[in-house]
Amino acid sequence: MRTPRGPPSRPALLLLLLLLGGAHGLFPEEPPPLSVAPRDYLNHYPVFVGSGPGRLSPSEDADDLNIQRVLRVNRTLFIGGRDNLYRVELEPPTSTEMRYQRKLTWPSNPSDINVCRMKGKQEGECRNFVKVLLLRDESTLFVCGSNAFNPVCANYSMDTLQPLGDNISGMARCPYDPKHANVALFSEGMLFTATVTDFLAIDAVIYRSLGDRPTLRTVKHDSKWFKEPYFVHAVEWGSHIYFFFREIAMEFNYLEKVVVSRVARVCKNDMGGSPRVLEKQWTSFLKARLNCSVPGDSHFYFNVLQAVTGVVSLGGRPVVLAVFSTPSNSIPGSAVCAFDMTQVAAVFEGRFREQKSPGSALTTPSPPPRPGCCAAPGMQYNASSAFPDEILNFVKTHSLMDEAVPSLGHAPWIVRTLMRHQLTRVAVDVGAGPWVGCEEGTVLKFLVWPNASASGTTGPSVFLEEFETYRPDRCGWSGGGETGHRLLSLELDAASGGLLAAFPRCVVRVPVARCQQYSGCMKNCVGSQDPYCGWAPDGSCVFLSPGTRATFEQDVSGASTAGLGDCTGLLRASLSGERAGLVSVNLLVTSSVAAFVVGAVVSGFSVGWYVGLRERRGGGAGGGGGGPGGPPEALLAPLMQNGWTKATLLQA
Repeated sequence: MRTPRGPPSRPALLLLLLLLGGAHGLFPEEPPPLSVAPRDYLNHYPVFVGSGPGRLSPSEDADDLNIQRVLRVNRTLFIGGRDNLYRVELEPPTSTEMRYQRKLTWPSNPSDINVCRMKGKQEGECRNFVKVLLLRDESTLFVCGSNAFNPVCANYSMDTLQPLGDNISGMARCPYDPKHANVALFSEGMLFTATVTDFLAIDAVIYRSLGDRPTLRTVKHDSKWFKEPYFVHAVEWGSHIYFFFREIAMEFNYLEKVVVSRVARVCKNDMGGSPRVLEKQWTSFLKARLNCSVPGDSHFYFNVLQAVTGVVSLGGRPVVLAVFSTPSNSIPGSAVCAFDMTQVAAVFEGRFREQKSPGSALTTPSPPPRPGCCAAPGMQYNASSAFPDEILNFVKTHSLMDEAVPSLGHAPWIVRTLMRHQLTRVAVDVGAGPWVGCEEGTVLKFLVWPNASASGTTGPSVFLEEFETYRPDRCGWSGGGETGHRLLSLELDAASGGLLAAFPRCVVRVPVARCQQYSGCMKNCVGSQDPYCGWAPDGSCVFLSPGTRATFEQDVSGASTAGLGDCTGLLRASLSGERAGLVSVNLLVTSSVAAFVVGAVVSGFSVGWYVGLRERRGGGAGGGGGGPGGPPEALLAPLMQNGWTKATLLQA
């Protein structure tokens, strides 16, 4: 007697159809860009590869640049690399190559190199990598280098790059290893840094030094304060310094290692605790989780913070934009979320979280006055050192806030899952952008209109353009790693209408728009929705520099362009052909569930057929599990866990 196969497959087929139909609601749609810039445009972008004045070819040590930091001060660009610091003038603009006007050679101390080699480091690691490059005042640069794993800092003249005074220790100001992340900024004459303080990179710290206030640091070796942090950015806002980073979440330690993104803050006027509690340590350190997720019945979180912008005004709100990605062992994807700094500050006025056991995470009320607040003259306590020990002890053991910081609109502004590479850098202009950079140098330009209403929602983002920034003919053809085309930073140079893209072996200046590719066709120019492009009366698509007063036509709202005539061959095709080999998250989720459902059906039929065949052949003799068929689990030996045979799974 044959087992019928038609009816049992119908529920599985219906479920599969429902999954395919509902998958489109899992993630926002990802339309292709309106325009793709031709790669031959790269040949017209000026590039810095280490050449000096009067040189007709790249300098001999162009391959040895190993750029670490880039700082733009008005129309001057300072580039810190390995053993060298360059001063490059951005004016007058050049169409071929950017050259340095001043160069500071700053190698590691020979004795430090010997000690570094004795500790087992390679020769290439025992160099002086510039890891801190800041403007200390209007005429002074503050620079720190790794100096063969013995960091040092020094002041230099911004005009001549001549040293000003003696070197000082770089401990807690600069990492020992050039591969370690660090952030730093000056505020009110004080240096705020986030880095590691030791050779083994065990002691992570947020540190305040210089200036007229006492030196302060975070509590040492306390996982409630830090657990393997990776520092991304720091901003000054109001009376606080905010640090953005990612770390291992101790509140989820029962789930093994879970990486989450954080924002922490400290008071600029913090004077430290009492001689009994938190002496020479922060009394205002608090941290909260950043929530960048796709909403739904089960939120999809982007937990790995990659980059953060400075505070900009969007729709009347003080906002920072941040790039997030999924962990390396997860479905690949990236997102851009915006955070209102007023909402960030409000979270730090909420409840505190307490971890009593691995399985519980409870909130704890705070005693008055509020722990973590900034003491000031005229208040009950005019200095943090006067806080009661009860307050200081509470801050020491309750640094984590209970609520997460929500993103504007409670959803990402941009989601990308059809990318071969993660999004890692972001730049923004008021009224235009953002530009989001991939780790390999591809830049995506979007148009987002934030809503100034209380909800903070946005309309759908428009993917305007995709273009390349890496010039392999000048920056090198080699692949990944430190010598590859890994995008280090992406900065807007609004005065020249360009983006500065820094890589380990070069810096490329790319225009923010390529309006000339739309010239000759009004429909393409207006339909590009590019806020930097406008249709001029003379029949050309012109670049709109800041403060342009010329007459032009433009429509960034995306209204119909049907009445503007037709164009042929001027608007570039999308990357739909190249994207054919990529798989979206929706399809991955649907395929996984469908494989489970169909596999379960196949497994049931296979096992049922085998058992029936054995019973017919054996006539039911023997009974139990000791018959010729062996133990029951032997029936499933040829099958994978999801029911597909191994050969069928590989073929699929």
